Amino acid sequence: MESNLFRYIWQKSRGEQIIVLLIILVSIPFNWASFDVPKRIVNDAIQGGAFRDGRTTTTLMDVTLHAPSWLGGGSLKLFDGIQVGQLGLLIGLSGYFLLLVLINGAFKYVVNVRKGILGERMLRRMRYDLFSQLMRFRPEEMRAVKPAEIASMIKDEVEPIGGFVGDAFIQPVFLLSQALTALVFIMAQSFWLGSIALLIVLAQAIIIPILRREQLRLGRERQIASRQLAGRIGEIVDAGPMIQGHGATAYVQSDIAGRLGQLFDIRYALYKRKFAVKFLNNLLAQITPFFFYAIGGYFALQGRLDIGQLVAVIAAYRDLPPPIKELIDWDQQRNDVTIKYDQVISQFNSDDVLVLNEEKAVEPLPAAGEIQVEALQLLDNRGQPLLTPLSFKVSRPGVVAVIGPHGGGKDVLGRILGRQATSYTGRVLIDGEPLSSMSVERASHIIGYAGDEAEVIAGSMRDNILLPLQRHRPDLKAEGVVAPGGHRRFVESIRSGNSPFPFEADWTDYDGAGLGDRAALARRVRDLLDVFGCTEDIYNLGLGGKVMPPVSEEATQRIITARRAVARELARTERGDLIEPFVADRYNANATMAENLIFGTCTTSRFDSATLYFEPYAHAILRAEALIEPLSDMGSRIVATVAEIFAGLPTGHALFERYSFGANFDFERLNGLAETLAKHDMRSPLDQETECDLVALALGYIEPKHRLNLIDLRLQQRVLRARASFRKHLPADAVQDVEFYDPGKVMFGASVRDNLLFGRIGYGIADAEQKVSTVVHQALSRTGLEGTLYRLGLDTESGIRGRYLPARLRQVIPLMQALIKAPQIAVLDITGFLASSDDPLAIIERLRSYCSGMTLFLLLGDGSLVEDVPLRVAFHGPTGVVEAGALPRAANDALGQPPRLGSSQRMEVGS
Repeated sequence: MESNLFRYIWQKSRGEQIIVLLIILVSIPFNWASFDVPKRIVNDAIQGGAFRDGRTTTTLMDVTLHAPSWLGGGSLKLFDGIQVGQLGLLIGLSGYFLLLVLINGAFKYVVNVRKGILGERMLRRMRYDLFSQLMRFRPEEMRAVKPAEIASMIKDEVEPIGGFVGDAFIQPVFLLSQALTALVFIMAQSFWLGSIALLIVLAQAIIIPILRREQLRLGRERQIASRQLAGRIGEIVDAGPMIQGHGATAYVQSDIAGRLGQLFDIRYALYKRKFAVKFLNNLLAQITPFFFYAIGGYFALQGRLDIGQLVAVIAAYRDLPPPIKELIDWDQQRNDVTIKYDQVISQFNSDDVLVLNEEKAVEPLPAAGEIQVEALQLLDNRGQPLLTPLSFKVSRPGVVAVIGPHGGGKDVLGRILGRQATSYTGRVLIDGEPLSSMSVERASHIIGYAGDEAEVIAGSMRDNILLPLQRHRPDLKAEGVVAPGGHRRFVESIRSGNSPFPFEADWTDYDGAGLGDRAALARRVRDLLDVFGCTEDIYNLGLGGKVMPPVSEEATQRIITARRAVARELARTERGDLIEPFVADRYNANATMAENLIFGTCTTSRFDSATLYFEPYAHAILRAEALIEPLSDMGSRIVATVAEIFAGLPTGHALFERYSFGANFDFERLNGLAETLAKHDMRSPLDQETECDLVALALGYIEPKHRLNLIDLRLQQRVLRARASFRKHLPADAVQDVEFYDPGKVMFGASVRDNLLFGRIGYGIADAEQKVSTVVHQALSRTGLEGTLYRLGLDTESGIRGRYLPARLRQVIPLMQALIKAPQIAVLDITGFLASSDDPLAIIERLRSYCSGMTLFLLLGDGSLVEDVPLRVAFHGPTGVVEAGALPRAANDALGQPPRLGSSQRMEVGS
């Protein structure tokens, strides 16, 4: 990026700057006229200067154009004007003055609006340019920066720079035009008064900037300290769970407090300096009127200056200090933002950046070729080897097994081959072309890389899988690319130097991935899920997704149809005992008491079991059915029993999960309740907080799960009566808070699994969930709704860093991203994924079959899984040894010999 701020501004906004500067030049005559009119009002209208020598009328509004003397000195009268008396002249000149005030105000409005728009447009451009520059960083540099600091610089630190952009050229010209017009006008009326005003202005312009140098230094310190604070807070947030786990919260709080104290000291010193300079500036500005009143008044008494001129000078001076003060502030702002711009640019201007795009379409590699690794070596910043010199060759297509422990040379070689590390020595040649010289676009088309860390961004799982294919720039000439009403945004993107391509358009590169259409892409996604054995995980993910409004009538009918199909399949397979359905007049033993009471799903938190006691309507129902006392007593018995069970158990014991009483259950609170109950005098009532917690425990109780024998038939009947009352008398303002169970309706707020089962899986039945999942899958297959569930699973929100996804699906995303674009070279670290798989050998076999036309680098921790791979690189720390594996299985079969697993022969490094 351009290192000089003013050059950057002028290069990017020259045309708009010139337009505003021309507007300012046009405004100068009107500004001058507004200074001259008060003199005419006082001298000609009020004192009657225009009616001397017995004249009773004078000409108003005569318009004559005078040519300069070097053009002949002629004149042209455009309007003869009108004859008015003294009162008419006063009213006319006053109206003329008002008109000039409005015109000058309109000029200021236009200049300020255009200046503001220019500033916002340039701020948008600058942020986009910085982000684009960040995308050119080499992978090592990108990992080295702190995300919080970079985000702070792009979002916050360039904000004042963007605000200054509109002022960079326009503000000094505009203010100088106002100040010089006023100063020249004062000089024209009185040389001495003009000289005094000039001296004061020069004093302000020289002294104030000198005093403000310390402000600039403190401003730099404040900016650096603020950026370091943001970076430190970002680090602590990322490591927050670890810090809490080790009990180091007070330590890091002290660190932040110290940094805040340092920032406070800087700002305190800055404020003292700032207001001292402001006081001196205001003092100099207020001294000038003293001279004007004293010396100007003396000249008026001496007859050397008439009253109208004195009034005009004072009025003109009234408009002189503000632009001078703003000019000084502008100079302060210029120094400040120039420093900020230099600091920001220094973080983004790297000496060695990547080339992002190809000038032409990316050409694929020939079908066959060779990859050469020549003396490849990588050192860390201390000069210690991360990868010792390594050389080998592999023909394309082919398979290479890279074997070694996590954190060693295996990972480093994978990052280099995957273009995630570039600061190495030696060469990687692909058909004679250095990998380091390839553009980002070309390398991403040819190479698919999946490392040992899953980088999952916010969005659906489908969005993450298809991210590598979002590289085809939409055709801006195609109809419908720019949505109706989006034309202005499109034009603004162009004017701001941003990407004109709409984010909502279809960016999928079907041709580059060898696909014909969406259907072919969907088949590839399904094939890859089958390769990694994750298709069933997607179905289960879809089953766990919540059904939330709005839902179309068609979708509603499909859910109801699927529900009935599941019920039929359970009956057909004689597994109906696995599910206890929701029946309006029956207590569901496998559901919580709260679910039995409300008999529906809560779409809001209004009727949450933890606070149900304090909800007025629910409390009234519980009170009317005399349930508060038995529920409180039930909660007391739970506390007594469970507290005794947990005594002495380590955190994380399996019993903690079994005896959980809801998502908000707190075992520490359980111990507190036990102590409270132990001290409680039975003759006095419990406090409301304690009673609320006891009722919440009872409402989360499930007899088959907790098995404390606390629910009898009588209590069930009372809950059923309360259920009927709750539904019958539900107030109108709570209708949207509860979705009652109805076999003919969709249960909003519940999962797809609950909607299909319309009941609860029985506790205590071996492998009940797995059996039910199989039945549900079979039922959906029979009804043709399997695809809907599959799509719902892919559309599940991933969350930040994939926190909403199971670990196995988080790990498979980078592997699918690497292969979805059909690269010619695939570098896959599958060690972590195989660790969670039941049959890793079968996955590797399917993977090798799928990648048969590619050059596949398999990064593994267990070499026994790939003993038949003809070329292996085994790592011990940073040192790699190239080995020749056994003959491929197909070759052994052809020779009629069993594969010689484990009979690899070591080769010399570099051979």
